[in-house]
Amino acid sequence: MTGVTGRIGANVARRLLDRGHAIRGLVWEGDRRADKVAALGVAVLEGNLNSSTDISAAVRGQDAIIHLGAAFQAGGPFTPEQYFDTNVKGTFNVLEAALGLGDRLRHLFFASTDATLDKYPPDGNPTPLTETSLPQSQTGWYAFSKILGERLVDRYLRAERLPVTVFRFPVVWGAGEVLDWPQFRLQHFLARFRSRTDPDGRATFERLTAADDGRERLLIACDGNGRPWKKHSVDVRDLAQAFEAALGNDATFGRTYQLAGPAPFTWDDAVPHLAEVLGLTHVRADLAGIPPTFYEYDLSASRRDFGFDPQFDIHAMIDEAARYRTAGSDAIVPT
Repeated sequence: MTGVTGRIGANVARRLLDRGHAIRGLVWEGDRRADKVAALGVAVLEGNLNSSTDISAAVRGQDAIIHLGAAFQAGGPFTPEQYFDTNVKGTFNVLEAALGLGDRLRHLFFASTDATLDKYPPDGNPTPLTETSLPQSQTGWYAFSKILGERLVDRYLRAERLPVTVFRFPVVWGAGEVLDWPQFRLQHFLARFRSRTDPDGRATFERLTAADDGRERLLIACDGNGRPWKKHSVDVRDLAQAFEAALGNDATFGRTYQLAGPAPFTWDDAVPHLAEVLGLTHVRADLAGIPPTFYEYDLSASRRDFGFDPQFDIHAMIDEAARYRTAGSDAIVPT
């Protein structure tokens, strides 16, 4: 497994270890989180995704590969060269090493992202999105490098018949992270609109300023017509369940799956609950002048092919995050 020390990798490793699987994890040299996953029972091997030698050593003797390692937009800043070397060349190295395993290889997973999708049209998305509803047309380096990674996977699938599955992740939360998400906060949008000079932007900034009383406040974000935003995210434990359920399932070979939680959430549902948990006040505002967040995913393909059954909706994530922050939790591996 690459990326084993991240919050997704550590949770996937823990779940598979609990089910009796042996896990070898490739980690960056000097990764301060390596001891944490080693304590779980992961066999840690230091190496670099840029090195074909390191990748070959990491996969030697393995019958499944979960490729989670990447230069991620929230972990940077990274240069375009770093995105390319880690996410594109690194994926090439993993695929080549997987090819070298021959018939021993039972399954390879490539972790991609819904950031590859053009999911913010001016009026939102009126119907649930399938894996093929939207084009992959992003130019940001993280998303673009993942598009290239998916194209590489497709090449090895068709030309080499590798047993490979692509999982696309939405926003992933674990270890209390949902409590601090900026897009639930008034101050985030004040900063976003502060420098706007266009009429819609200035009007939105004035509405937000009128709601600012100097204290930390949450915001029910709505589009310019007053419709609350809608988003589909996922709890890291549900991702771990997806890997376990799909592992070795040949119905998933050659398929791409968008994963997500059991249901999307709207800001007018999530924010009042979060405000109650945090003891904060909340306000509502129409955010004219930016494309709204308004989408949900159709999970029928993953439910059909490998029985994906996510459990944690936004209320469960908020409640669990609050318990974790108060007392810690064995259910989530913190990073």
